Amino acid sequence: MTDREYATPFSVLHAASLLGQRSRLDKFHQAIRNVVKKGDYVVDIGTGSGVLAILAAKAGANRVTAIDVNPESLDYARKAVMMNSVENIIDFFEGSFSDFIPIEKADVVICEMLSSIMLVEQQIPACHHAVEYVLKIDGVILPQEITVFIVPVESSEIWERFYYGNLQFPRVVQTVTPSAIRDLADMEILETFDLMNLKEKTVVDRTLHFKAVDSGTVHGLVGVFESKLWNNIHLQMEDGWKQLFIPLVNPIEVEEGEAFSIQVSYQPGKFDSLSVELL
Repeated sequence: MTDREYATPFSVLHAASLLGQRSRLDKFHQAIRNVVKKGDYVVDIGTGSGVLAILAAKAGANRVTAIDVNPESLDYARKAVMMNSVENIIDFFEGSFSDFIPIEKADVVICEMLSSIMLVEQQIPACHHAVEYVLKIDGVILPQEITVFIVPVESSEIWERFYYGNLQFPRVVQTVTPSAIRDLADMEILETFDLMNLKEKTVVDRTLHFKAVDSGTVHGLVGVFESKLWNNIHLQMEDGWKQLFIPLVNPIEVEEGEAFSIQVSYQPGKFDSLSVELL
């Protein structure tokens, strides 16, 4: 035994598992090759396995800084950097993105902390910090834009997850597969984020109006996104992300053709700020 407190390996396992998302990596690889020029300084926020930092180094970057808050992930990324012979190009910063303010500003910032509706991960606050403190005025951030969509759904499978016999549990957001839900209205745009032009405190607060396309029980909302990575390169949910089920406080019955409105508010990156209200 050692004196070091044992850390669970989940962050490393998660980072390594993303290496299997080949369509996602292929699109980032294509964007990086289009954007990174020989001699560039690149910053990779939330580096995880280090794969995007390595791709930037291989694309011609003179220097890459890979940032991650998790030391176990950085240990993994360091090994990958050595295996791919780019240790003279890539350096590491252990800590929060908000603590990283470089002397030399970057030509390119890569920030892949995308998640459904941008609620759980730090994509939006990290990109705001990057544009304000890390990126050159004429620099490039990848991705460039994110659009979040919301659809009301029926999902007895997820709703009943919070009951066991006579026991009840607080309902929280859950990832969900398409087979576990039934759309009860058409999808609506909740928000579009221009990652080069974010407010210091970005808040989503929208009232969405729906008309039921079928009768059923609205147990909650499902959130998805698409992202403009670079020019005509777009990221989709199919590139490796899961849909997010957001439960209502109380389910509602709707009839086909019935109109209803739902207010959704949250601060991206602050999980406990989410509020969903039926109007």
